[in-house]
Amino acid sequence: MTTVQEKDSAGFSNIIVNISTIVGAILGVLYILILLAAFNILNLPLITDDFSAFVGLAIFGTAMCMSVYPIRASLQKDFKWLSVLTISAIILGVLVGAEIILVILADLGIIAGISGITTYPNAFIILSVIVFVKWISATAHLFVKF
Repeated sequence: MTTVQEKDSAGFSNIIVNISTIVGAILGVLYILILLAAFNILNLPLITDDFSAFVGLAIFGTAMCMSVYPIRASLQKDFKWLSVLTISAIILGVLVGAEIILVILADLGIIAGISGITTYPNAFIILSVIVFVKWISATAHLFVKF
């Protein structure tokens, strides 16, 4: 009977992990829509300026990444915290956080802007590249176990 419960538990955790991957993909689509609005390719009602676009990208980008890794780490018994993909995801998460903080502080005038990093078109690109690399590595972590 214990074996049956473990199989049921493993099946349930696999369902949650797969749902988290689907949620991450949906958030990724929303992220791309906000990115298109940030570059004035698409009109979205809440994206009125560069700051609102950046905040939207920060919220949806971090939500997209958080929907994949933490859920998987808490539910999978074979999750490896010292994996190359996990460590790279942690580093990329720190970079995303630093980019968000630097851009918001520069926009509020608390710190001097760093050209190439805190200017908006560049900040959109930097944030997007880091978020998508992190999300792809998290998705790859689902299929590759090392």
